[in-house]
Amino acid sequence: MNINIHIFLVSMMVVFIGGCFPTSNDNDKVSTPPLQQTQPAHQGKPDTGSSDSIAYSGDKPVPMSDELTFGSSTILNSCWTPKQLQGSSRDKQVQRPIKNPYRSPPKITTPHLNSPVESKLRDSIRHVIPDSDEKIVALTFDLCERTKERTGYDAAIVNYLRQHHVKATFYAGGKWMHSHPDKTMQLMADPLFEIGNHAWTHGNMRVLKGEEMKNQILWTQGQYEVLRERLERKCQAPVREMNKIPHLPLTFRFPYGTCNANSLQALAEYGLPAVQWDVVTADPWHKQTAKGITNTVLKKVKPGSIIIAHANGRGHGTADALPLFIPKLRERGYQFVTVSELLKSGEAITTKTCYELKPGDNKRYDRIFGKGTE
Repeated sequence: MNINIHIFLVSMMVVFIGGCFPTSNDNDKVSTPPLQQTQPAHQGKPDTGSSDSIAYSGDKPVPMSDELTFGSSTILNSCWTPKQLQGSSRDKQVQRPIKNPYRSPPKITTPHLNSPVESKLRDSIRHVIPDSDEKIVALTFDLCERTKERTGYDAAIVNYLRQHHVKATFYAGGKWMHSHPDKTMQLMADPLFEIGNHAWTHGNMRVLKGEEMKNQILWTQGQYEVLRERLERKCQAPVREMNKIPHLPLTFRFPYGTCNANSLQALAEYGLPAVQWDVVTADPWHKQTAKGITNTVLKKVKPGSIIIAHANGRGHGTADALPLFIPKLRERGYQFVTVSELLKSGEAITTKTCYELKPGDNKRYDRIFGKGTE
């Protein structure tokens, strides 16, 4: 094969879910700056407001009420000013490579566990068929960060979602949360948003085995716990308000869209349904545009869809696309929900394998990226 054609094909392979791959726009000159609820995704009612007091210890599953809530406006608005929540365009900057990358584990490496995943949610979830023909959709954004980089935070995306009251789920890497503690706590405290687990350093869960694979999952849960505890201290929040915030992430998204039977089994035991997607914005591609994203979303979306995009500084055209497709989806009668709310709404459509758009389309990642963590 002609070498130029080969390079083009490889580059196109990473268009879809390559939000943790370095791009030509990454800034490599800036140095680097230096966790929720154990509530199974299939329980509870969406957005009802309050929750019972929760206590937990050891590695037992965390008890919970029947209510599924995310965040507390009381906490969010008492801990940050509007200006602080608005952020800056500088937050989006990606730094790669960084000097002295962070390689230590989080302060909590043996987090509490969610209840084991029920059998119908133990495979890779592509989308949901809602009951009663509900026109609902889950908008998701990956916040991934590998070892030798510090990725960004796209404030414009979050600001639009808040301004227009759009629910969304952010799949955050554990190291990303460590690098962005204040932004993580803001997302955690916002009742519009759910935080999911996107592995510690974007590890390829089809290649990693044993402790390396488990650490990608559990360290991220642990970092979330660390930051949730910090949020409680920082805001001096009452128990009633803190219990509206999940104690641990409730779902997981595979980096690179890769998995195997062992990683699916581990997630099921840790109480984390594996959530993939059925609508791909391809926003990591440096030539992607807001119009291109909008056309794809409006063409591909259906009731129960899961849309994947990126908010870590590598989502090209994403912020500008939101004002284009969100109003149009609402005109069609769609409502936005978090992933956990979507999973409660009907039948999850699952597959035994993980892929981007069709089975087998990401097999080369194992050879190209290996463990995928650096």
